Amino acid sequence: MAKKDQGQSKKEDFSTLLRTLGDRQVTVPTQKVVPIKNDNSIKKDTHKLSLRMYIHEYENLLRFVNYMIIDKKNINYNMSSAISTGIHLLTDNDLISKDMTKVKLAVGRKDQTTDEASKATTVIISLQDMNLLNDYIYYKMMIERNTKYSRVDLMGDIIGAIKKEYPDAF
Repeated sequence: MAKKDQGQSKKEDFSTLLRTLGDRQVTVPTQKVVPIKNDNSIKKDTHKLSLRMYIHEYENLLRFVNYMIIDKKNINYNMSSAISTGIHLLTDNDLISKDMTKVKLAVGRKDQTTDEASKATTVIISLQDMNLLNDYIYYKMMIERNTKYSRVDLMGDIIGAIKKEYPDAF
């Protein structure tokens, strides 16, 4: 019986507390809804491009980026800039027709028998560069009839074009 009285007493104390709190006037600060800026969002005039390359090509790309930063004093140069440079070097000839239909790269490595490690990376390039890249891929797959042309092949071509244009970087 003592437990019932004690439980009843706690309920009354709690009810009294609620009534006294209900009588108080509480001011709540005004809250403003501020939209959160998503820093990871990509601008509408850019394209996120996933690339795959062999480790030695990735190391060459890093060497080139470091060369541009240190030797050429371009402190804002990055992987995306290097890929854009390579795209422009690849498509800067009369053989590549512009505004071609979109084609999809083949999946896989240059040589299926190799066990060489590969590295994946993602870069953000402009839509203009993406269109140039598509024109180059179209040329490789449709004009040169290389239907097995893959991302790894593309990176090999980009690194090759950069090495040819900037031999001092390597």
